[in-house]
Amino acid sequence: MDTRIPDGPRRPPLKTWSAFGNLGRRPSEYEIVTHKMNHTLRDPPLELGPDSPGNRWLVRYRDRIKLTVQDWNAFRDPDQLTYRKYVTCQDKSETYLDATFAEFARIGRAESGPEFLQTCLTPSRYLAHGLQMASAYLQQLAPSSYIGNCAAFQTADLLRRVQRVAHRTKQLDRAYPERLFGKTERIAWEQLPEWQGLRKGIERLLVTFDWDDVFVGLNLVVKPLADELTLRQFAIVARHLNADLDALLAANLFLDAERSHRWSAALSRFAIADDCANRKHLNALVAKWRPLADEIVKTGSCLPASFSSGMNSADQIAAAATAAWQSFLHRAGLQTESGE
Repeated sequence: MDTRIPDGPRRPPLKTWSAFGNLGRRPSEYEIVTHKMNHTLRDPPLELGPDSPGNRWLVRYRDRIKLTVQDWNAFRDPDQLTYRKYVTCQDKSETYLDATFAEFARIGRAESGPEFLQTCLTPSRYLAHGLQMASAYLQQLAPSSYIGNCAAFQTADLLRRVQRVAHRTKQLDRAYPERLFGKTERIAWEQLPEWQGLRKGIERLLVTFDWDDVFVGLNLVVKPLADELTLRQFAIVARHLNADLDALLAANLFLDAERSHRWSAALSRFAIADDCANRKHLNALVAKWRPLADEIVKTGSCLPASFSSGMNSADQIAAAATAAWQSFLHRAGLQTESGE
């Protein structure tokens, strides 16, 4: 009897990876290095022993997520960042900024707007550091490594911002030693009325424990508004004041902010697509943070406006920031002020 298999088209074998199940294809590099790498889902749940007080506290607040999603590991970062890709991208950004700073120094371009920079730029390292700490907390309690990695890269972005603002502060201190750059920023952050909405936002975030509440407060409310006011709107006024170097710095840092906005909106849409009840929960959390958002816009819009010589009034900056935020919420699948 002829036992040979008859000739004919053969189906290629399925690519099977045990962690993914019967995926039917080779996972991407992004998936291979990201899938189920979150140490908070292991036993023990974190690096320390499962009964350590810190771990019990973290697990308690991680497990209080009220968003109902069948599989958090199904979420994908729109940029599909890996550590290798992130470092390559940021190395290019740092090279660009280093070259920009070197070129301004080479041509002897005089510093412009010291009072503006001392009021609007150099105190922002306190803002960025607060956002960084909240982002690190968001990462540590993330329900999957796909989400945790996004928050980790966001944390690194904010550390980069702290470093760049600190570097710029020292440059300005050397250019204007009489203005005491580096010694007045804490007073401005704590006492200047224009900073108080953002400072209140940071302090609220640092005492918010539930993961979904932190995600909404940080990534859907406080950080998008802070990015708009202290980076994009700041850059617009800086150009009018011929502070071109600082406008270029803010514009480059805003690229990091836009990446944060992309994954945050994508995660919101992912949760809503998985369970439509999540839209109501997320909208309720946004509404909870809304009074603080209004305060941030009202006070923060006055920061650059006080130096814009009527070109960009506080009302115009507030309207632009609010419109940008509402557009962002719309991309996240959430309700805007008009209810659309």
